[in-house]
Amino acid sequence: MIGKQNLGNVLSLVAFAVLFMLCLTFVGIRALGLGTFIVTGGSMEPSIHKGSLVLVQPASPSEVQVGDVITFQQYDQTTTHRVVTIAQSEKGLSFKTKGDANTVADPEDKTFAGSVGIVRVAVPLAGYATASMQAYWRLLLTVLAALIFFFCAGALVLRKDATVAPVRAPIVIRRPVVLTVDPDEAWNAHVEWLRRTHRNTMVA
Repeated sequence: MIGKQNLGNVLSLVAFAVLFMLCLTFVGIRALGLGTFIVTGGSMEPSIHKGSLVLVQPASPSEVQVGDVITFQQYDQTTTHRVVTIAQSEKGLSFKTKGDANTVADPEDKTFAGSVGIVRVAVPLAGYATASMQAYWRLLLTVLAALIFFFCAGALVLRKDATVAPVRAPIVIRRPVVLTVDPDEAWNAHVEWLRRTHRNTMVA
C-alpha cells in the first residue's frame, strides 16, 4: 500500500514529467519549422473539431493542392479551411476555400504573395490544453515547485531518527589543589624539630 507521502511524491513527479514533455514537444515542433494554431470555430467539423490544435507547415502556393486544408488570415483573424478549387489569376494562383461544415464557399478567393500554411496534423482537444497552459503555466509551475519543496521537506523531517540520544554524564574537570605555606612558620617548625631531636639525644 502506497503511503500518503509516497503518493504525493509520485504525483509531483508525474506532473513535472507531463510539463517537461509538453515543453519538449513544443520545442520539437518549433525546431521542425511548424506553426501551431488553435481551432476556435466549428466550420471544419467533423474533419477538425473545435478546440483542436493544428500543426501548420509553411509552403509555397505552388505546393498547395485541391483538398488541402490551409491556414490563412481572413477578416483580421486566422482561418483554417479546405481548398476546393485552384485557378490562375493576374496575381498568381488563386484559391477558393470552404469550411467542411459550411454550405457555401468563402466569398473571396485567396492569393498568397509569400508562403501559405498547410495543415499537417490536427490533434483533437489539444488546443484547449494548450490555451490553458499558455494562460496558467506560470501559476502551474509555481504551484508545482511549492508542492515539490514541501514534499521534500516533509520527507526529510519524517526520515529523521525518532529515538532519543543517550544522555552523557557531564565531564568533571578536577583542578589541582595548591597549598600555601608561610616560610616563617616552616622555619620555626624546623627549628622546633631540631630542638626536640637534640633533647632526645641528650636524654638518651
